[in-house]
Amino acid sequence: MHSRAVVVLAAVLLAGGSFAGSGATPASAASKVSARWLLAQIPAAYEAGWSTYNRALFAYPADLNGDCQNTRAEVLISESIVPVTYTSASHCYVKTGRWYSFYDGVWGRSASSFQLDHLVPLYEAWISGARLWTSADRRRYANDTAYGPTLVMVTSRVNQAKSGDDPASWLPPRVAARCTYAIRWVEVKYRWRLKMDSAERAVLSRLLSGSCGGTLVTLPPRGR
Repeated sequence: MHSRAVVVLAAVLLAGGSFAGSGATPASAASKVSARWLLAQIPAAYEAGWSTYNRALFAYPADLNGDCQNTRAEVLISESIVPVTYTSASHCYVKTGRWYSFYDGVWGRSASSFQLDHLVPLYEAWISGARLWTSADRRRYANDTAYGPTLVMVTSRVNQAKSGDDPASWLPPRVAARCTYAIRWVEVKYRWRLKMDSAERAVLSRLLSGSCGGTLVTLPPRGR
């Protein structure tokens, strides 16, 4: 089973239950930190640049390895818990598999009913720091298949409902998924050195209170 598919299955289990781990400081020997500690490392800043956002500046999707499969196809393949089928013999586009949309708790087999979600949306990344990046950095962010939490397959309906919102404006409709979502959000923001406004932090602080915030995660490698 693909490693990302294992992550998806773990999310199915974790999103519905409590998390192990506690404390607000890093467990340095294993490079582990609590989600609450990780949130505290993300700098506060007023978001800006709304009027200058252009999705094309992120160069998504891209075919990073030249195999004809773009980022969407790569994530569909890696997150499916069964072997995928393709629309043609060229294997460029995925047709069927089996995916779990943890935002709304929906399983599906048709690739056309799923969309790739940037967990921290491209628009949110832009206004919280990416507008100052190089084009190469934005391309890497938008096509970050190397780090599981950055990209996730979800149902088209829930992805369209989320759009470019941050947690202050949108949370997964499946309440049991919100802890996992909050943890992944701060992991991605930390990895890419993105900032956070006060409303966003207030919601995440609430979600990462108690046992959820004590969840131990591996310190994310920096993406830039």
